[in-house]
Amino acid sequence: MNIYFWQRMLTPHMTAIATALSKRGYRVIYIAEKPLSKDRIKIGWEVQKNLDMQVIYVKNYSTVRLIIHNAPKDSIHICQGLRKNGVVSYVQKELRKKKLRQWIIMETINDNGFIGIFKRIFYRFLILFYQKDIEIILAIGWRTSDWLINLGLQSKKVFSFAYFLSPIKNSFLVKKKTNRPFKFIFIGELIAGKKLDLLILGLSLLKNRNFELIIVGDGPCKKKWKEYAKKLIPNRFSWMGIVKMSKIPKILYTADCLVLPSEHDGWGAVISESLIVGTPVICSDACGAAEVVRSSGFGGVFDSNKIKNLTLELKSILELGALSKEKKIILSNWSKKITSDAGSKYLIDIINFANKKKLDRPIPPWDKK
Repeated sequence: MNIYFWQRMLTPHMTAIATALSKRGYRVIYIAEKPLSKDRIKIGWEVQKNLDMQVIYVKNYSTVRLIIHNAPKDSIHICQGLRKNGVVSYVQKELRKKKLRQWIIMETINDNGFIGIFKRIFYRFLILFYQKDIEIILAIGWRTSDWLINLGLQSKKVFSFAYFLSPIKNSFLVKKKTNRPFKFIFIGELIAGKKLDLLILGLSLLKNRNFELIIVGDGPCKKKWKEYAKKLIPNRFSWMGIVKMSKIPKILYTADCLVLPSEHDGWGAVISESLIVGTPVICSDACGAAEVVRSSGFGGVFDSNKIKNLTLELKSILELGALSKEKKIILSNWSKKITSDAGSKYLIDIINFANKKKLDRPIPPWDKK
């Protein structure tokens, strides 16, 4: 079986599962416009090298046509999104012409507010127009499957999916100091939609508790939010700035709880990273990964933008205290369900189901008991 990944960049969100498929014996071809964008590198992402699969960078449409022309008829082509996806849009047109198997992988769409009405209308049109040419949609985010079905996509074509990241080596695990404050951590771009200000406000309502907040990232809201933190939780926070992606797991392990209060996140890969190293997560229900936080049995999910709900979750985890080493191991072991090994097995099950080699419809690994 030949599986083609058509993406705009060589993102670790997708290369992990592509590499895992290759290791399972599939012929994987990963095609992208470039390794990474300057914006991604600026926020700490790192270019991946020596991946265990074929990687092709396309500079023009003629290269795309040549790749598709040479693709076997039974090959599966996993494309990034339905719109605003650069050269992948052209790829999808060519796949339709050649009648090759087109699969789509897409995140939750932010349809909040007045503009969300137009987004729903537009996506209903896209689904109506393209449905006959799409074999499967891998829907990332706990609401995405239902959202697509409600807009007219046939339920048999939709499978809940995730960004399955690579397993993380635990060589960095160290003994944590005792009698220290409970460490909350926020990791992300400092932009309005990430709602770091909501977290700062929530913690300010718990001043009688022993905690500190670590902030990793940079962005246009930094100055404003730094002043806000100085005012509401003085001397109880620290700023680390931008950190290379490869360094994030160790920082997450030394924290007691990651908080991602976003008003929208298609998935929130840092949530997966945190769970994989055994650190609980509190996130808003507007994060696509909220479903795996619930399934993990640790941390919690609160109603987006609701300060009361967030504060209750923060208070609850403070009362429970930092996880013991044994419980961190339990969480880390559970989180193997959201790594690339489990994701590749799940994707193969979906492929076998689509090829009628598997009778039972596959369910996401985090849903399994």
